Amino acid sequence: MSSSGSASHSAIIVTPPTDGFDRAGIRTLVRDAGLATALHKLARAPFGHTVLTLRALDAMTTAGDLALQAGEALHAALLEDIARTGTLAIPEPTADQRLFIGAFTVTVLCDSLIPELAALAPTPQLKSDLELDGIDGLLQQPPRQVVERLAAMSGRYLEIQAQRQGSGMNTVDERTIFLVMTLNAFFAQLRGAVERLTHIGRLRPFGIALAQRKVVIGELRYHGFQARAATEPVSDLKPVKVTDIVGNKEYIDAGLRLARDVAAYDLENHRSPKRINPVLFGLGRPGCGKTITAHAIGNYFLDYCQERDVPARFKVIRRTDWASSYQNASAAALIKIFKEEVYGFDGVCGVYWPDIDTAFASRGSGNLRIEEKNNLGAVFGIFDGTLLPKDGKWFMMCDANYMQMDEATRSRIAQNPFTVKGPTSPADYVKLLRDILLGDVRPFISAEDEAGWHRIGEALVKADLSGRSVESIAGNIRSYVQDFEYPDDYFKASYDERAKIIEELSKRVSIDDVLGRVDSYVRFGREAEEREAKERFDNEVAAMVEQLNAGREATRRAAEAVAGEIEAEA
Repeated sequence: MSSSGSASHSAIIVTPPTDGFDRAGIRTLVRDAGLATALHKLARAPFGHTVLTLRALDAMTTAGDLALQAGEALHAALLEDIARTGTLAIPEPTADQRLFIGAFTVTVLCDSLIPELAALAPTPQLKSDLELDGIDGLLQQPPRQVVERLAAMSGRYLEIQAQRQGSGMNTVDERTIFLVMTLNAFFAQLRGAVERLTHIGRLRPFGIALAQRKVVIGELRYHGFQARAATEPVSDLKPVKVTDIVGNKEYIDAGLRLARDVAAYDLENHRSPKRINPVLFGLGRPGCGKTITAHAIGNYFLDYCQERDVPARFKVIRRTDWASSYQNASAAALIKIFKEEVYGFDGVCGVYWPDIDTAFASRGSGNLRIEEKNNLGAVFGIFDGTLLPKDGKWFMMCDANYMQMDEATRSRIAQNPFTVKGPTSPADYVKLLRDILLGDVRPFISAEDEAGWHRIGEALVKADLSGRSVESIAGNIRSYVQDFEYPDDYFKASYDERAKIIEELSKRVSIDDVLGRVDSYVRFGREAEEREAKERFDNEVAAMVEQLNAGREATRRAAEAVAGEIEAEA
């Protein structure tokens, strides 16, 4: 365990050793609190505990050990802050500060324990958070007492739920799985109850203050009371800047303006100086730069907020984050993402949802499944402001390749629509190909021949290539330039000598070479399109012939049947 960093925002880092801090002591605490007895009483194996209950107790011990150290580390950091007042008085936390320490202790315990319990038995479906009378009294206790009381409370919770379940569990295995699921439900609902205090309750200012520190507990890094894997990147964004984007100026300007407006949100008074539409919608063909533009704006937003000490996050929505094969799971996952990760974040938040039309692709049919209807309801709630307030705390960029949506959908999503075209002029294409994509090998290309590069730009405009296609051409050129074998001298040379060797061995590319590669790419694409069109035409003709033959066969059989009936009547 360590504490480091600046004088005003020292880091809180709790790294457990291999055998934990005091697992033996926590194991004794859990046993004395009655949790082990409750599990053994409700699921008694021939020789004591079952394998699952033993693993559940071990998970509780490990989580309690980590939570205790996290709570004490936060307590120590708080006392350091109090001591900086310069007085000789013994620092003593206030009631709210003790509540803050207890809430963080519970948060760490739940975040550590719940995934372990979920690995032992199915995850229960929860409809509400835990209603605890006197939760303030629980959280104001020192960290050790908090862990002890939670162990006792969870044991009593298991006994109550087992009594309600009655005699429906006939085997030890059934009872064991029920107990682990119930224990999971208890701590998941407890986590939700504490989140109410830390996100919308009186502890919210403490969460915002905690977000200013680097806090790493075990394998999790905390931003306020929200955790993510310590090795996980701060955002899902690619390392691209606005200056790297070619074209799409109106779309970029609108995104930057929206990012600044959200950064200006007043987190203390929960209001924005402006009334904004938080959804920015872009429509454009594949490869026009929709995704890279959104990532650039996301990075701008995070940098802009960091420079002004505004806690900020940027979330990229992927289909794998929410789409599920389980009934109602997709809509619930979407709601959870936006309520907890976006609006529940202790700061301002940006969102990028690529290819959002896939969420609406099935709306045009009259056979919507209940799952698809629920998804539409959840997404409409985001755009209508019924799920998240349009109060300036968040913004979302979303895009689509094609407008395959009905009028009701378009009216909600495309309130601020833009057509994203990517590069359109010769100058755009030259900047993209020469200055950005080939910047690292530019010395080996005829970079000073402006008239020649203008010819290249005109050829790209005429071909109407997307930015992604231009990137493919650049990749081919770079591969040609760097197509050389390393001599033996290279591995013995200094850095400067190696750079000189690479410069001598790299191949040179003329303007005509670049034009030839553009022409080759366009010709290949045109031939591929023609082959695809021919195959599609042949398939359609084959289908029509098959239908025609089937029709003829059906007519023949019908005629034979009628003739047979006439002969029978005669």
